[in-house]
Amino acid sequence: MDRASKEFEAAGANVVLIGQLTPRHAQRFRRRQGIGLRVLADEQRISYRAAGAKIATVGELLGPGVVAKGVMTSLRTGRMQGRTIGHPAQLGGAMVIAPGGEIAWSHMSEDASDNAPPEEILAAARKLR
Repeated sequence: MDRASKEFEAAGANVVLIGQLTPRHAQRFRRRQGIGLRVLADEQRISYRAAGAKIATVGELLGPGVVAKGVMTSLRTGRMQGRTIGHPAQLGGAMVIAPGGEIAWSHMSEDASDNAPPEEILAAARKLR
């Protein structure tokens, strides 16, 4: 998402990441990952529940397809999974929220490898303009 931040900005979108961490952990995450995006801390996972994000099963975390996709992504991007903070089986998602607060687009992860491509999120954000 950070790599596409200029494109999101050009589309008039304000990208915010929400993590199940403390504000201190959020700062450390931004610094270690070298990202400029704003990261909000939701240690109690209230936003995750509100969005309908699910808790993964063992297979949804460590199944062969999930592990293979993780390895391939790490090789392609040069980034590795860091230390897990918060609930280790909490899955996430992505949402595009319109200025009025309604959810214009949503993708909730079905397993640990199921992340919406930034291009798909950007297309949804552009539709709001």
